Amino acid sequence: MGKRAWCILMMTVLLLSGATTLLAKEFVDISQEAGVADAGLGKGVAFGDVNNDGLVDLYVSNKGGANKLFLNRGDGKFDDVTAKAGAGIDYPGFAMGSVFGDFNNDGNVDLYLATGGRYEIDENRLFQGNGDGTFVDVTAQAGVGLKAFTYSASFVDYDNDGNLDLYCANYGVGAKNVLYRNNGNGTFTDVTDMAGVGDPSWSWMAVWADVDGDNLSDLYVVNGRYPAGEPNRLYLNKGDGTFEEVSKAAGVSDPNWGLGATFSDIDNDGDLDLFVSNYVGGNNIYLNDGSGSFTKANHLMAGTHEGWGKGPTFGDIDHDGDVDLYEGDCKVANQLYINDGKGNFKDVANQQPQLKCETVRTKGTAFADIDNDGDLDLYVVNWGAENKLYLNQQNDKNWLQVKVTGTLSNKDAYGTKVKVFEAGKSDQLAVREIQSANGFCAQSPKVAHFGLDAAKRYDVVTLFPSGSEARVDNVATGQILEVIEPTLSKPNMLSQVVK
Repeated sequence: MGKRAWCILMMTVLLLSGATTLLAKEFVDISQEAGVADAGLGKGVAFGDVNNDGLVDLYVSNKGGANKLFLNRGDGKFDDVTAKAGAGIDYPGFAMGSVFGDFNNDGNVDLYLATGGRYEIDENRLFQGNGDGTFVDVTAQAGVGLKAFTYSASFVDYDNDGNLDLYCANYGVGAKNVLYRNNGNGTFTDVTDMAGVGDPSWSWMAVWADVDGDNLSDLYVVNGRYPAGEPNRLYLNKGDGTFEEVSKAAGVSDPNWGLGATFSDIDNDGDLDLFVSNYVGGNNIYLNDGSGSFTKANHLMAGTHEGWGKGPTFGDIDHDGDVDLYEGDCKVANQLYINDGKGNFKDVANQQPQLKCETVRTKGTAFADIDNDGDLDLYVVNWGAENKLYLNQQNDKNWLQVKVTGTLSNKDAYGTKVKVFEAGKSDQLAVREIQSANGFCAQSPKVAHFGLDAAKRYDVVTLFPSGSEARVDNVATGQILEVIEPTLSKPNMLSQVVK
């Protein structure tokens, strides 16, 4: 072998070795040192800034044993403030997919607990946040103390009136799901039957997304019971307070025993695609054609695990411009799928074995930037074993985060779409939708995160549920951009925060 050929071979080996090593070091387990290695009977994870300090805090739901509220200190560590957060926040019962949302638009994070019951069914609970990390129980006044085995809850403004409504996915014999409409005065009304979304199946998760591009939040309910499963249901929002069930026509009446689901634009074509985690039967991925019609596309996922699926979460972990997927597994091992930019996924968990949580029953999972350094860290809830917090070591400037606040729309701006373009160009690069609960009993922060080339600048267009639009041009990467929904009186309510 000649000297030139030998050098090329050695450079190739070094590059491949370096790439593998870099990938293996991207996530570091900091669970113990961060103080969030809760070893309860974990079910749910919810991220939200409960004290308005710009850092995401963490709430863990346990199905048996106390729930935990962890306050982010900003130095990679969290304090367990459960005992000081208010009576009932610990809820030492059966809690599942609890969710944060500002239901009264006062700028403070509120918390809804989805509960079951150890010996008999207990009522769900709503806690109003004071903005300082403490809460007060307002369940009775609000009228949302549902007594059902609620596996997950989600906030959404389904009627675009500026107030967050509430949906409860329930399971068990004779159970049906419940939709509460926010009256705008601190109370809610059960409008399930009028809206037509009282799915009587055994429901485990419900996620909201605008699947047909009409700026209305549609509803996808994940159903299933052992051993045959039950069809999932997609309800299209008609804009008049009612929904139309279109699962079969849309191609997403997944018949397996489903547990989790999440929407994201996996191929950057501008619409939201769907991934379904199935406990019995294979996981499925569905491509959206933009009109809310889906096609199964499992060929896009190399090495998809068959069965035991539970906690999926999407995020651009490597800042290459497309969303990747972490999938929690309830029996064998978790998977990490890297997107090649065209919507093709490959499981690379073997290169990061610390992420696999082998032989551990994983439940909810969520990506969140816990240290505001621009890359997505990962929290994994495990059953009867320590939960895991993995710190992403991407550490570059190839990112942009967009925080949005509603004025005409709900304050949390759930349902808002954030779109990114290369500066001065019309071809859309990527879109993110701000959502509440997602995956399985999980909630990521209400931030749009993009992986982008730091050598370029970008135009950001934000479309709010009210229909109002904000635009910020020539934006540099490596920062958090804050966008407040414009109004007629204040058309340029924008601020930029560099991190």
